[in-house]
Amino acid sequence: MNARRIDTLAVHAGALEAPVNAPVSPPLYQASAYVFEDLDEVEAIYSGEKPGKIYWRYGGPNGEAFARAVAELEGAQDGVGAASGMAAICTALFTNLRAGDHAVVTRDVYGGTHAVVTQDLPARGIEADFVDACDAAALAAAIRPGKTKVVYLEALTNPLLRIPALEEAVHMAHEAGAIVVIDATFASPALFRPLEHGADLVVHSVTKYLGGHGDVGAGVIVGARALIERARAYLVRTGSTIPHFEAWLAQRGLRTLALRMERHSRNAEAAAAFLAGAGGVARVHHPSLPGHPQHELARRLFPEGCGGMLSFELAGGRAAVEAFVRGLRLIAIVHSLGETATTISYSVASSHRGIPAAEREFLGVNESLLRLSCGIERGDDIIDDLRRGLEAAREKG
Repeated sequence: MNARRIDTLAVHAGALEAPVNAPVSPPLYQASAYVFEDLDEVEAIYSGEKPGKIYWRYGGPNGEAFARAVAELEGAQDGVGAASGMAAICTALFTNLRAGDHAVVTRDVYGGTHAVVTQDLPARGIEADFVDACDAAALAAAIRPGKTKVVYLEALTNPLLRIPALEEAVHMAHEAGAIVVIDATFASPALFRPLEHGADLVVHSVTKYLGGHGDVGAGVIVGARALIERARAYLVRTGSTIPHFEAWLAQRGLRTLALRMERHSRNAEAAAAFLAGAGGVARVHHPSLPGHPQHELARRLFPEGCGGMLSFELAGGRAAVEAFVRGLRLIAIVHSLGETATTISYSVASSHRGIPAAEREFLGVNESLLRLSCGIERGDDIIDDLRRGLEAAREKG
């Protein structure tokens, strides 16, 4: 080796050679750009005549593999990964609405989406109305034929686990010339596939159940190829495509999705039943309970379960909430969801913090409400910790 060339050799030595047989786990392509053999290949790849990669912002092999996997699980023609769940939501809205258009949005939408609807859509000259999406008549009254271009729903709302009048919404939206976008984060394709019920686009915060281990920040959109091509172009322009490593982690998470969602669902059902009969609890929100307003609809649309989420209201207000969370030993306060560990969050201080207090109260998101994300631990251990929290709240009272 010529010592005077060590700097050049260090840059180029050890070129990676792909094995002829496939690895058991997808390799990670952590590259920001790709090499072209000549200018003919540049033209062929940029024009789409030849498959190949260009630059990270245009999407990498891991992002494409993950989005394709979610599309297959959802029964979609195509999919594209985004840098976050909110990036996916914004893309679904901004690529299907323009100045002068109108959107109908479920009234108890996630707080981040609420901010986009109330702040970013008006700034673009787009009107939007919030509506009780569980009420088919209210949906019908809100949709403006020829002007409404998007009806935006959540498969299970955050945090009260309400289920929209989905089939009616799809029928009315399509008759009016609108598409239906469903945020199915709380359900995941293991439990519910909105496209099978006529929805046009599905968005997920991959950070939650799809990733499943609290180590991914990403989003994904799936649906008809033409809609996804438009979404992909927007994500590329805005630099919001899914990062390589997050896509790799998320695809790893998908492998256990069905197993995890089964345990999440059973634990949430058991926790909801326990809380519904426990002293000091004023109300429990979970579709498995007979008193839930969409209980029968849930049995039909979610026969495998409704996931790991539930919420409940303590009888003693905020003071009881504070004592309850201090009494917990297993369950941590985490303002996210869908992880393997059980966590709890306080919606008025987190996801719905930016929504005016009067509107929060109208939606049922009050200072007595806690949201529980049941993990995959032994169900009895989760219930034991809830019991500890309730005992602490009673002692405080």
